Amino acid sequence: MLDTTEVGLLKSVEQLLSEIFIPSLKKMDHGWGELASPQAQSVKQNFLSSLDSFVSVLAGAQESLQEKVNLKVCDEFDLKTLKGPSDYIAVANSAEATEKIEACMKVWIKQIEQVLAESDQLRKEADDLGPRAELDHWKKRMSRFNYLLDQLKSPDVKSVLGVLMMAKSKLIKSWRELDTRITDSANEAKDNVKYLYTLEKFCDPLYNSDPVSMVEAIPGLINAIRMIHRISRYYNTSEKITSLFVKVTNQMITACKTYITNNGSASIWDQPQGVVAEKLQAAIHLNQEYQKCFHKTKKKLEQSPSERQFDFSEMYIFGKFETFQRRLYKILNMFSTITTYSALQDSKIEGLETMATTFQSIVLSIKKKQYSFLDQRRTDFDQDYDEFCKNTAALHNQLKTFMDNTFDNIQNTERALNVLKKCERLGIPDLGIDEKYQQILQNYGRDIEMVSRNYTKQKMDPPIGRDLPPVAGKILWARQLYRRIQEPMDLFQESPGVLATPEAKRIIRNYNRVARVLLEFEMLYHSGWMKQIEEVRLGLQASLLVKCPDTGDLFVNFDPQILTQIRETDCMTRMRLEIPPFAAILQQKQDALKKNYNKLQLVLTENARVRAKIQSAFGQLVMPHVAKVDEAILPGLTSLNWTSLNIEKYLSRINSALSM
Repeated sequence: MLDTTEVGLLKSVEQLLSEIFIPSLKKMDHGWGELASPQAQSVKQNFLSSLDSFVSVLAGAQESLQEKVNLKVCDEFDLKTLKGPSDYIAVANSAEATEKIEACMKVWIKQIEQVLAESDQLRKEADDLGPRAELDHWKKRMSRFNYLLDQLKSPDVKSVLGVLMMAKSKLIKSWRELDTRITDSANEAKDNVKYLYTLEKFCDPLYNSDPVSMVEAIPGLINAIRMIHRISRYYNTSEKITSLFVKVTNQMITACKTYITNNGSASIWDQPQGVVAEKLQAAIHLNQEYQKCFHKTKKKLEQSPSERQFDFSEMYIFGKFETFQRRLYKILNMFSTITTYSALQDSKIEGLETMATTFQSIVLSIKKKQYSFLDQRRTDFDQDYDEFCKNTAALHNQLKTFMDNTFDNIQNTERALNVLKKCERLGIPDLGIDEKYQQILQNYGRDIEMVSRNYTKQKMDPPIGRDLPPVAGKILWARQLYRRIQEPMDLFQESPGVLATPEAKRIIRNYNRVARVLLEFEMLYHSGWMKQIEEVRLGLQASLLVKCPDTGDLFVNFDPQILTQIRETDCMTRMRLEIPPFAAILQQKQDALKKNYNKLQLVLTENARVRAKIQSAFGQLVMPHVAKVDEAILPGLTSLNWTSLNIEKYLSRINSALSM
């Protein structure tokens, strides 16, 4: 039930729709039936937009009723007494009655002049009104003048005019001029409303679409405005068409802001940065397409001089959108800066923690601002943006100083390159990465020369690790020198541009020369060892024991070269160098050889210990047992060698004889 007693029928219906139905429909997620599918969203959106449009029509009608001008009732004279021409003549002959009638006419003239004066005044409008506001304005104006025209045709006005015409009053001339002006104004409003109604369907996408899909509607909209400019009688002035274009621009900007902020529900910081950046780019693209289409139409018209040209102020039409676009570019630049320097937080480079914290505080201070970042009229943003740029520039300089100090303290080329790679992975531009590469390359060139000098100086007697065999030790020394020049070169090759300079080519030549010498050194010693290993075969063919000719003492006859070559083979295997088949066999048998060697040493020690305990008085008595020990030992001096399979039995017989 609608209560229309206080506000009237129109206002009641408007309130019912705008305050109850429309909010409820917008909040409703379910219950739309087939329209709930994403494909039908546009139908639902168009319906809601139509409701909004209807509400604005009701509001406009209400305003028109409130602004209507009623001609004042004539208090001085009772106009109901004037029935026809005879009454007009009778009143016209009375000076007093004519004066009263003229007083009434003067009031009406004043009222009408007031209406015309108000309509001629410059319109005071909000600077973000859309094109629908233009149609609403002319509808209200048409309603106002039509209502006034209806009153001019009323019996009272006709009676007053009849009397004054009979009296040949001077007011008749003024009245006729006003009547003509009102008729013209009413015709203008009616004509403008007619053409603006044809434009309404082209303006709908400005209210219902997002900037992405709105682009498709621009050619049709501009073409419709061009047709109005060409054929309308009243709405074809430069001022009116410019004003219309400005309102189109306003609505585009409003639509962009709505799209970017999800209809005002989320700021640019409440959404993922990538999503907002895409929306900002869509808004910028809309402006570019809008201007492009305008210029295309303008150029087309210039080829037809007979048609009305688009000679409007482009600065006035597009200026606001250009300002808005500059604001969007600044926001995009901020996003880009934030993305670039956010790499500081993920970096593992020691010492960057303070700079990451500084940058976080810079970003936080800009995010805390309470104003709308999309309001291009707010100059606060420009000051804050300049401050943001200044702070990030200071941080950038601090980062460059940090890098300079870091690389001044790193002497090792490989470590310097690894740190530089980490800095490069930050992806922050203008840090002097290329200059640092060249600086490290120069140091690397000196490293190559130093390695070359060390090689020349030490190649005859290289320093070898204390637990390394001679050949493997020399090869490892050469490899360590090679690694010092090879690992940095591998890192340099990951950045091909660094090695393209003439200075780099000289360093590459030096690298190739030194690397070749070191590889040749390794190959030479390795091939020498491959031949040398065969000599160990002779050592394995030797008898297990040997007797000193002078003293008769027994010794284990084990060539120390065998152990050395086993160690060499182990090292060569670890260095992934080729080993001959015999070296592989030697490596497999090393445990057995070492075990037999140790056991033989133990047997000889035991033999010496037992013999030393025999007292001279018992020499003759023990002689048969000593002979048995000598007999057990004898095969080791004559027939058994290190490849024999019965060494275990041989040792067992000696031990038995000794224990006996």
